[in-house]
Amino acid sequence: MNDIQGLYNSHTSSLVRNKPFSLQNGRVLHVTVHKLVGEGMAEVSASGQKFIAKLDIPLEAGNRYWVRVNQSESGISLSVIQQGAGEKSEKTIAQALIHQLHNQPANKELVNTVIQFINNKVPITKELLQFASEHINAGNIKSRLPLLIELMKNQLPLSEKVLLSLEAGKGTETFSGLLSRLKGYLSGSGSGHETLEIIKKIQDPLHFLHSKQMAVKATENAMNPSESFSTRLGNFELLKSLGVIPRDSTFYGIEKGLMNSFTKAILESGTTVNQLRDLLGNLVHSNVQQEKAGHTSIKEMNQILSSAGNEFSKDGAANKSSIEQAVKLIFELSSTSVKDGTFSKAGEGLIELMSEQRKQNLERNYSILLSKWDGNLQNSTESKIFQKLSANIETESMYLIRGEDIGQAVKKIIRSLGFNLEFQLHSQPEIAADSATLKERLTQLSLHNQSQDIRDLAEKIVLKMNHPALLSWEQSSFMNIIQQFPLYLFGRQTDITVQWMGKEKEKGKIDSDHCRILFYLYLDNLKETLVDMQVQSRVISLSIWNELQAANELSQSFILGLKEALQKIDYQLTSVKIKKPDNKDSISQEQMLNMHSVPHTGVDLKI
Repeated sequence: MNDIQGLYNSHTSSLVRNKPFSLQNGRVLHVTVHKLVGEGMAEVSASGQKFIAKLDIPLEAGNRYWVRVNQSESGISLSVIQQGAGEKSEKTIAQALIHQLHNQPANKELVNTVIQFINNKVPITKELLQFASEHINAGNIKSRLPLLIELMKNQLPLSEKVLLSLEAGKGTETFSGLLSRLKGYLSGSGSGHETLEIIKKIQDPLHFLHSKQMAVKATENAMNPSESFSTRLGNFELLKSLGVIPRDSTFYGIEKGLMNSFTKAILESGTTVNQLRDLLGNLVHSNVQQEKAGHTSIKEMNQILSSAGNEFSKDGAANKSSIEQAVKLIFELSSTSVKDGTFSKAGEGLIELMSEQRKQNLERNYSILLSKWDGNLQNSTESKIFQKLSANIETESMYLIRGEDIGQAVKKIIRSLGFNLEFQLHSQPEIAADSATLKERLTQLSLHNQSQDIRDLAEKIVLKMNHPALLSWEQSSFMNIIQQFPLYLFGRQTDITVQWMGKEKEKGKIDSDHCRILFYLYLDNLKETLVDMQVQSRVISLSIWNELQAANELSQSFILGLKEALQKIDYQLTSVKIKKPDNKDSISQEQMLNMHSVPHTGVDLKI
């Protein structure tokens, strides 16, 4: 939050929320005079704070006055601007304040703006009036003035970028919709290729999962002796095209070649012994579940695992010998059951252990094949196999995708978006081109693209990305973090808003044993949905707000599965309540209204 705000205001580098009451020079206050203490001094109060100040003219105790603060070496003095609203109209007071603090004539919009500042107890300064006169006009006063008041009440930096970020965040156009529009502009103009590639990845968050599954299925088919030779050879060629095995590999001794390729790739990544242990343990667990169907005996697998115990006895990076043994074990445990999916999970585990560079190469090669062969009639066996596997993967994803896969996809989306660009620029001014995020690319587009439409849209998206950070805050180790990002799945798109509230357990991390999380979703069938998740000592209670009559009935079939999944990660689900909003206001309006006004003293949120 501070990095974003600091980028727009060089004077803002510390926490901007909850500043102590200050008597800065030029500030306008509505004070109450309590008593006169002699020598032109008086005890006064403003905003609940009492202090002693020198008066430029005699005032009466018990009355209220509009005054301007003057700081000097001799102390604080107050210059009277106008007496309180009980004696003069709001318009008269506003005009007097403008006359004192603003050099230009007061127009109708500025007078109305100052009246609203007074009514909302916004501290008035010369800088604020100058800013308001430049950014508030007859065309935008209804929409922009409330945002400016919000900006001041939340003590955000007084800057155009912050105001525009609040405006973009409150706009009706969705994050996902803006990205789709920009994608269309870039495709049509033939510019911004790097940005376009990042948008495509964000809009296809399961792309790496599909490339991984393609590699695993091709491996299974290539090793499966029950498949025809031409099918096995076609899958073997596909593995070459995906970069899983070297181009000069031969089909003879395919299993040994695959083991060597995986061993080399995992060794390069610095995989630890514990990671290998976890992979083998998951494979044993998978076979435990398969035992009922008469597969490889659990006793035999445990003996194989135990015999390698000496190889895996030390922590730290695994050596070549231990990696070779682990890969060999996986192929031994899986070679007799490639058809039942046993190898599928182990194969995905092996790919996950590869270096980031190799995983990126796999994803890139998959993209090339997808653009080359997807939907186009091809004659080669390899291309036909690719198309068939691709269709199967797409279908399976809709029905068999795991929660952990969605979680990995969401993490990848957030990394690609690059919300923390400002922090990166502060700590690492030069960012490698291949690690550039969407926010960095958008910033470049907004500055340098030849098309005005593209520049404006890129800037609008950056401003919208800043909005959640401006509403987040941290106070006395209590954190309120808001995130918003687009999610594209199975041909559908939505914006997800998440609000995290809880105590800071360690630097930058919320205590996951005691916290509160709100999810705001807009779904095709359920429409607006707000999920309120409260966690106390790892015990979870859920409240789901939805206007659909059948929401309660629809939810029942998912509760048991949710409860079991949470138990696996050591959380206990105690209740799921489906609720309807009390009035006709939409859930999104209520949620956005409360999102930035959560009491700082606890985790209760008024819905």
